[in-house]
Order: sequence, then C-alpha cells, then structure tokens
Amino acid sequence: MTSSWVKMRFSRLHCVFVLLLFSTLGITSIQSYPNGVGESADSGCMCHGSASNSTEISLIGMPTFFESNQTFHLTLEINSSVAAQSGTVQGGFRLLVSDGIIEFENESQAQEMDAGWTHTSEGNAYRSWNFTWTAPEDNTSSVEIIVHGNAVNNNENPLGDEWNSLGVTIPGSSFDGTLIQPSVNQSYSLTDYSIIIGGLIAILGFLYVAIK
Repeated sequence: MTSSWVKMRFSRLHCVFVLLLFSTLGITSIQSYPNGVGESADSGCMCHGSASNSTEISLIGMPTFFESNQTFHLTLEINSSVAAQSGTVQGGFRLLVSDGIIEFENESQAQEMDAGWTHTSEGNAYRSWNFTWTAPEDNTSSVEIIVHGNAVNNNENPLGDEWNSLGVTIPGSSFDGTLIQPSVNQSYSLTDYSIIIGGLIAILGFLYVAIK
C-alpha cells in the first residue's frame, strides 16, 4: 500500500511538473513579442527582467534643438554584450515621441502601434533601424523621445536577453522654458504585477493538488 501511495504521489508530482513547464512555455511565447510590442512596454521590457547596463541604446543624429518642421535623419541603435546572430532574431524596440512625424526608412521592419513605434517580425532580425523625424511647427515647444531596446540571444525565451532605455527632451530653437529630461520609468505596471501574482497563484494551486 505504501508503494502504491508513493507511485501515486510521484505521478501527481510528474503531472504538476509538466503543467508548470507548459505554463512557462506559454508565458514565454506570449511575452517574447516577436511581432512588436505596444503600450505594455511603455515602461520598458519588464518581461525580460530589469534593465541592464550591458545594453546601450543610441539615437544617432539626434539634434540639440530643432527649427519648425525641420526633418532629421536618425538611427536607433542597440549595442550589447549579448551576441547577435545574423539571420535570426536579434532585438526589438519601443519608440515613443511626444510630437512630430516619424517615418521609417524600411516600412517592413517597423510599425506604428498604440501611439508609438515598434519592430515587426522582419525588423527583429536587426539591432539598428533608420528613420526620419520631422519636428513640429511650434519651435517654442519641446519634444520628448523615449526608446526601450532589447538585445535578444534567440533562445526563444527571455533568459539571457538584455534591455535598456534612453530618454531625451529636445527643445525648439525658441524654447524659453526649463528643459526637463524624461524619467525613464522602469517599474512594474499593474499588468505586470497581475501576471506575476496570477502565476504564483497557479503554482501554489498545482503544489496543493500534488501534496493533498
């Protein structure tokens, strides 16, 4: 009888392990965002852990100020210690601009989503993207630009990926106020906490069934 009980308990634990494994794989596939990411990443790539200094986000060509309706040619670039593999998934981004017009050089690599810009399934095979930014007509204003970039190691889960953020405020040539650089918020959102709590509840439920 003891042997039978042990076998039954082992079988339950085995089932729990399989369920947890599939749950983890499900969460990973949802949160990898290979086709771009919307407002859920406005505070950063939180599903990939905290920001890392091993990844650097650059906006090459960014001006110190702008004139009315002036157009700038920019490059969003991700540099990281995470090795990039040519022809595979390398990275992704979330770009937020408070004013002006954004146009990407290659429209198949980037897309507009939830009042911002992000990579596409084709665009995540790169770590640099060229685009133009046309400044607003009002050169007495300032424009806030925030970029979250993620360097991906192509292991099909968030482990080993490294991300970081960049925030900058660009004044118009006649701006006469106090220039405040944006605070790049890297805290967890309510949605993030809901996912974490839901996952913990599911794990506790599985464990309860296993030892009951």
